Amino acid sequence: MYAVSPLSELSPLEVHRLYKLRVDIFVNEQKCPYSEIDDIDATPSTLHVLAWSADPEEHHHLLGTTRLYPDTVEGKPVSHLGRLAILPEARGTGLGADLMFQTLRLAYEKYGEQDVFLTAQSPLVEYYAAFGFTVAGEEFDDEGVPHTPMILAGSKLASIIDARS
Repeated sequence: MYAVSPLSELSPLEVHRLYKLRVDIFVNEQKCPYSEIDDIDATPSTLHVLAWSADPEEHHHLLGTTRLYPDTVEGKPVSHLGRLAILPEARGTGLGADLMFQTLRLAYEKYGEQDVFLTAQSPLVEYYAAFGFTVAGEEFDDEGVPHTPMILAGSKLASIIDARS
């Protein structure tokens, strides 16, 4: 089950689960002590895509998340996709690909054929390339983790969504 909300519309427990998942993955699992929670999260135009378990026995178990917000890259408006995080036990189930698809569909619904930008952890460049993203700049260091800027041409979004629907 997917939900899309700005941070201000999430309950305190949902915000806790969102931040716990991201900190557990980006700070603890990847051993990268940095400020995971930033001001972009709380901006009203930032949308958090949350993948919840469908099992009612698990009482809202957060399996994965992304965030999407309007941004500008080299003076051009883009939708910025980031903070893709999947619970370790949900990896390899297809959830990551489905969450990416849902986020790209949201980008298309919200921003039309505007390009989608992300900064991939460099070992994941091929993962994002499978969704149509191409390298859009030089690799850079972000808190000790190599990242590569990537872009998905907005003109490709409709065909990606049609092919998956």
